[in-house]
Amino acid sequence: MEKTLDANVLILGKTGSGKTSLFNYIFGRNVYATGAGRPVTGMGIYEEAVTLSPDFTLHLYDSWGLEADKARDWKQLINDTLKAHDVAEITEWFHTIIYCISAKAARVEDFDLEIIDSLRQGGNQVIVALTHADVAGDPDNLMTMLQTIAQSGHVPEEDILPVNSQSKTLLTGKKTQAYGREAIISRIKAGLLSAISQKIPHIFEEEGREIIETWYTRCCYRIDTDLRKPGGISARKEKERNRLFTAYAEEAQSDIEQSYDTLISEAYRYYWKFCGHLEQNPVGFVKRPRKPLEALRMRLHLTDALQAAGENIGQFFEGLFKKEKRTAKHDAFAQFYRKGLAKYREQLYQMLKENTSKMKTELREYHQIVQSPE
Repeated sequence: MEKTLDANVLILGKTGSGKTSLFNYIFGRNVYATGAGRPVTGMGIYEEAVTLSPDFTLHLYDSWGLEADKARDWKQLINDTLKAHDVAEITEWFHTIIYCISAKAARVEDFDLEIIDSLRQGGNQVIVALTHADVAGDPDNLMTMLQTIAQSGHVPEEDILPVNSQSKTLLTGKKTQAYGREAIISRIKAGLLSAISQKIPHIFEEEGREIIETWYTRCCYRIDTDLRKPGGISARKEKERNRLFTAYAEEAQSDIEQSYDTLISEAYRYYWKFCGHLEQNPVGFVKRPRKPLEALRMRLHLTDALQAAGENIGQFFEGLFKKEKRTAKHDAFAQFYRKGLAKYREQLYQMLKENTSKMKTELREYHQIVQSPE
């Protein structure tokens, strides 16, 4: 049976900003009860799991007690919350961050801009919803609010959206229609794809670095182990080590390739499902064949190590024979073998750099396809 999809939405705003109505409007039904299970006093960001369908559970992170007189505390709380979700697993990310400002107020406070700036840490996309847009009064009020936010430099204009979450009849008898849902869903979709394009290459690079350093540590351990035994620098031992180091390198390269494919496949599989539940039709992703990585053949000899380190071979041996203790001699050999080994590590890092660049290009091209599916 296929796993259920879990998504995380962070929705913040001061009391009365229309967070609950907006959430219910976006996800198409009255699934979230106003203030259910929340404390009467205090402040915090609270999680509530909302089952939208048998295979889709949305985890809503909602603010409580967001007020200007506690700006410093809220900035710290937001920072801690964002860090807790800035991880490699895409299912743990915040897939949508929405900040609500009621258009009834007809103004944007400095506090709102400070909170939005805090939310955008780490390149997060923040959608600013100007709620209660139907009762904003003078149409110029909405435009002034939008311009204030856009000119602050915190949010691009396309992510500032007027929205009316409920159709209703006003006291004047005027009937208003709900609007803004399609625009918000479009930006949610674009934001998730943008997050994938930004975060996945960084995650890939971090995983690649860990793989390479593990390879280097294994090789160094083998050098240290061999040099404690008689004949550790013999031609036979060097040939045996090179064969083993080559196998280690091939394993590392295979792990890096696997990381590449897994990260991209999982990210887009999640994207399709998430957008599908938002009644969107994302463009499919076709796995592209990639040229296998060129094998890294190890030929690590003592003379190579010394030359790679820029050492004079005669001076090395002259200094070596002056060492009285056997362990000191072994340490000297090990040090220079490692320096020779480091040049191969540099080749692996260059390979990782090239593949990270390829991944960025691949993600960017897919992003362009989605934005212009025609």
